[in-house]
Amino acid sequence: MNILITGGGTEEPIDNVRSICNFSTGKTSKILSEYFVKNGHLVTCITSYKAVKPENCQTVLYRSFDDLQYALKTELLKRSYNIVIHAAAVSDYSADKIIIDGKEFKTGTLTKIPSGKDLSVKFKANPKLINSIKKWSKVPCILFGFKLTDHAALEERLDAVKKLFEGNPESDQFYPDYVISNDKSELHGDIHPCRIYDKNLNCISECNTVEAMAEEIANRSLYDFNN
Repeated sequence: MNILITGGGTEEPIDNVRSICNFSTGKTSKILSEYFVKNGHLVTCITSYKAVKPENCQTVLYRSFDDLQYALKTELLKRSYNIVIHAAAVSDYSADKIIIDGKEFKTGTLTKIPSGKDLSVKFKANPKLINSIKKWSKVPCILFGFKLTDHAALEERLDAVKKLFEGNPESDQFYPDYVISNDKSELHGDIHPCRIYDKNLNCISECNTVEAMAEEIANRSLYDFNN
C-alpha cells in the first residue's frame, strides 16, 4: 500500500529570527514510517526540519503551517495514497500582526524586531488540515487523526476526539475514519499509551507503544480494505 504520514511540529515565524513552536520531536512519525517500510509498504513522510527523520522512505520537510499545508496538498494531489496518518503537531494559530510601541506591522515585513520595545503579537486561527485531507486525496483513503491532550480526564479526552470527528462542516465524507487519543502526562520514553476510536466513538484498541499502534493501524486498515 501507499502510505502518507505527517509528523514533527510547525514553527510559526514572528520575524526572521524568532518563532513560536511546540515540543514535537517527530519520533512517532519516524517509528510509524519505519514500521510500514519494514513491512513492505511505500511510505512518504512529511515532517519538520527539526524533527528526527525516518530512514528508507521518501521525506518531505516543512517549517511553518503554510509549508505543511502546501506539502500535504501537493502530495495528495500528486500520488494515490491508500492510508494517511496525520500525526503532525499543527499550530492552531499563526502570527498575523506585530505591534511595536503601538505601531502595527504585518508579519513578514520585519527582518528582526528591535530589542527594548513594547511588543504585542496578534494571532490568526489556522484551518484544520485534517478536514481537507480526503478532499485533496486523488483516491479514497483511510484517514487516521491524532488528538493530544494534557492531564485530561477520560471524559475530556473523549470529548476532544468527538470534536475532531465532527470538525468538517462540509460533509461527513471528509471526516477521519479513526482518531488516536493520547495524553502528554502518560508519555514516558518508549511508553506511549493511546486509545484508537472509530467514528461511533468506540474504543477499538488500546496500545502502550508506537510500534503496537502501528500494528493496530495496519490491521484495522487491512480489515477495512477487505470489507
